[in-house]
Formats: sequence, C-alpha cells, structure tokens
Amino acid sequence: MQALGLGAARPAQPSYLRLGLAAALLLAAVALYAFNKWFRSVEAALGEHVLGLVTTGTTGLNWDQAVAFFGLGTQHAMGLRITAGCSSAMLIIPLFLVGAGFMLSRRSTVARVLAGTAIGAALLVVTNQLRFGLIALFSQKWGYEGFGWAHTVIGSIVSLVGVALSVTILLLVAMRRREPRTPLNGVSA
Repeated sequence: MQALGLGAARPAQPSYLRLGLAAALLLAAVALYAFNKWFRSVEAALGEHVLGLVTTGTTGLNWDQAVAFFGLGTQHAMGLRITAGCSSAMLIIPLFLVGAGFMLSRRSTVARVLAGTAIGAALLVVTNQLRFGLIALFSQKWGYEGFGWAHTVIGSIVSLVGVALSVTILLLVAMRRREPRTPLNGVSA
C-alpha cells in the first residue's frame, strides 16, 4: 500500500468502459423495477414448466396476471400468482447494484464482474423457480396448509440460500485474484 504525498500519482480513475457498464447495470436494475409486471409474467411462464414436472394434472398460464395453474383436470387444481414481493427481480436488483459498484472499483476485471453478476442473477431465477415448484408441490399434497408452510417457511429458506449463494458467487468470481504464473518444476520458460 502506498501513501500519497506531495507529487505522488493519483489512483487511476475508472475507464469510460467501466463507467458505461456500471451505468448499464444501474439501468438494468431500474428496468427490472419498471418492467416488473412483465418480468413476473416471464417467471410465471417458466414456472408453468416447472409445475408440470412436480405436480399432477395439466398446467396453464395467465400471462396478464402472472399466474401459473397446476393440477388442472384434478380435484387439486390451483393457481399461483407471482407478486412483486415473490419475484426474483426484487433480489436481482440489489445484485446489479453491487455489480455496478464492483465495476467502478477496478479491483476486478470487467469480464469477471459481468460474469459474476450474470451467474448470480441466473442462480436467483433458478432458486425462485425451485421455490415456486415446492410451493405447488406442497399445495397439491396438503392444500392451503401446505401452501402456508411452503411459501412462508421453506420458500423463505430457499430464497435466503439463493441470495447467499448468488452474492458468494459474485464475490468469488469478481474478486478472485490472478495467480502468478510459475513454471513447472524442472521446466524453464
């Protein structure tokens, strides 16, 4: 670590590329908030496929209301609406903000920050779909009591694990230091 004194060089400022990408991540966070209704419908459409894997009966989708139906044709037909609070968008937004901060810090490469942010966001979508599937499975098996347990307790645990993993992955990928290249024993470069 260097101490800055008279005549010492100033720390390097973020490049225009980094500033632009940080702004793009901020814009993506704002867009997720602004277009949350559309994003929830996309999640419901993905969820319809997940529900088809874990429940009996057929599935359906109401795109406009972000509702995925399952158990159609059975006695246990239900629909699950993805609300703003249950959308992975509300978890991805802070991840994008952290990614934008890393982009400005210059402590990592642009590619690593983008990769860590993208992997973390994808993981949040996947864990939210897992949560969605568990809620449907419990609801079909145990009715509204199963819904309550799966949504409140198990779903919250799945979400917390997803958030912890996504932030950890962002940190590990973005902040990983390059190992210096050393020649193999007995081999000179």
